[in-house]
Amino acid sequence: MGRSSIPPFPPPLEPRRALQKMSGIEHLMIAVVSTAFDDLQSADTRQRDTALRYFFDDPETHVLSFPSVCRQMDWSVSAVRRRLLQTLDTPMLVPALVAPEPQRRL
Repeated sequence: MGRSSIPPFPPPLEPRRALQKMSGIEHLMIAVVSTAFDDLQSADTRQRDTALRYFFDDPETHVLSFPSVCRQMDWSVSAVRRRLLQTLDTPMLVPALVAPEPQRRL
């Protein structure tokens, strides 16, 4: 099998984004994403649901929204989301994330 074209999660920091060269807001962004990732694996349903909404339903309305963090860190939103679905227990996540397909009339 060939190598996956989907990057690992969390994406590795590029050489120009060494931790000591990151700004304070970038450190905060990484902390928010890391906490949300940990919450996805939580036994607490409320924490897990909040993390699911953060990663998959959070509009880009504030600086710490998932799409905003991805843009700032040069990550692909869709690639990270695909990796999350592959990494986590997707049978648990899929019903909450995927709307049922509309049924076609025969």
